[in-house]
Amino acid sequence: MTIIDIHTHLLPRVDDSTLKKWKFSAMMGKYKEAGIERIVFSPHIDDPFVDTHRDRIQPVFEWAKEKAAKYGIRCYLGSEFYVRSQKDFSFIPHFNTHVLCETDTNFAPSDYLDTVRSITEKGYKVILAHVERYKFLSPSSSLFEELHDGLGCLVQVNARGARTPEGRAWLKSGVVDFIATDNHGDESLPVALYEILGQYPQVARKMDSFVREHLD
Repeated sequence: MTIIDIHTHLLPRVDDSTLKKWKFSAMMGKYKEAGIERIVFSPHIDDPFVDTHRDRIQPVFEWAKEKAAKYGIRCYLGSEFYVRSQKDFSFIPHFNTHVLCETDTNFAPSDYLDTVRSITEKGYKVILAHVERYKFLSPSSSLFEELHDGLGCLVQVNARGARTPEGRAWLKSGVVDFIATDNHGDESLPVALYEILGQYPQVARKMDSFVREHLD
């Protein structure tokens, strides 16, 4: 069983990550100990509340990738794209095929659905980040039906969010494709991800199948 963490903010001094360069190797050790050997670094893109240094992303990723390889961890570069009615998209797709998307947690932008549709029409598969946070979205809502059934969006819940009533409702619905850490520098999150996947083996199997289909 291969575990991948598809949502992290672990590139030092790139976005709002709290991880320092001198602690990066220790973090990779925590992932290795937890049995997680695939990590996607997904810095924020177009988030109005986060200052992301786009010019640092690639060089810091190359540095991090080399460090992680010493622990047998394979790394990938993507982004967490903040949907806010853009016409131009500057995201970094996961694996060149998927786009991890977030938006305001209280209210969806007026043309949220149209923006997500525009991304899918460019040939990308959208992954809805930490769905348990969105007050306007639920597994039974008509908006989710359009996103999931109509546009084929995949669903991600955070490891800590999985322990909330909202997260449990999403997981109980059976639509969750990924559980991830959304790790900004917390060394306890790798083992938390491993443990929560043990409680939801159906999600672990989906994640393993995803890796085999797209990365192996």
